[in-house]
Amino acid sequence: MMSCYSRADFEKLAANCENFLAGRQIGFIFPTTMRSSPLSVDPPRSSPYWERLKDFAFFILILWIIEAVDQFLLGSSLENHGIHPRSFSHLEGFLFAPFLHAGWAHLFGNSASLLVLGAAILAFGWRDLATVSIAAAIGGGLVAWTIGTGGSNHIGASSLVFGYLAFLLALGFYRRTPATILFSLLVIFFYGGAFFGILPGKEGISWESHLGGAIGGFLVARSKRKKLASHSDFAAR
Repeated sequence: MMSCYSRADFEKLAANCENFLAGRQIGFIFPTTMRSSPLSVDPPRSSPYWERLKDFAFFILILWIIEAVDQFLLGSSLENHGIHPRSFSHLEGFLFAPFLHAGWAHLFGNSASLLVLGAAILAFGWRDLATVSIAAAIGGGLVAWTIGTGGSNHIGASSLVFGYLAFLLALGFYRRTPATILFSLLVIFFYGGAFFGILPGKEGISWESHLGGAIGGFLVARSKRKKLASHSDFAAR
C-alpha cells in the first residue's frame, strides 16, 4: 500500500532539511555562536614561584616602610625595642628586632641578602621559608639575649640572613640532591666570607644574633634530613 504525499509535505520536508544544513554550516563557520565563546577562556596566570617571590618582596618593602616611619616620624625611637640581653623589660624585642634597623645602609645590606637568599629558599616552597625565618629569629633573639653584652641593643634582620645561609648550606649536605648541592656551592662561593660574622671581634656587629640565626637555620635543615629518613623507613616496610 503506497503512501501519498502532497506538494505541501514535500515543501515542508525540504524546508526542514535546508534549515538543518544551514544550522550545521553556521556551527562550522561561526563556532563561537554555537559553542563556547573565546571570551570565557581563563587569562594566563603567573607561576606559583613568581607569586611567592612577589609576596616576599612585599615583606621586604614593609621593612623599608617601617624604617621610613621610624626615621621621619618617630625620631628613630623604634630602635630601642630590640633585644636587650638579660633584660626582662624589653622582651618585645624578640618580636620586633628583625623588623628594625640602625639606618638605611644597615637596611639595604640586609634587604639585598634577604631577597637573594629568600628567593633561593622559595624554590622549595613558602613553608620552608617561613619555618627558617621563624627559627632564625627565635635563635638569634635567644642567643643575643643570653650571651650578648649587657646594656647593648640588638636589632636587624641579619639573624634571618644567617639563618637562610646556614639552611641552604646544610640542606645540600643533608639532602644531597642536585638542586640543594648547587645552592650550597653558590652560598659558599658568594657568601662564604659572611660566616665570619658569627665570630666575635668587630664592634657594633651583633655576632650573637648571627650565630643564633645560623643555628636556627641549621636545625631546620637537619629536621629535613630526619623527615626524609623517616619516609624512607616507612616506604621500606
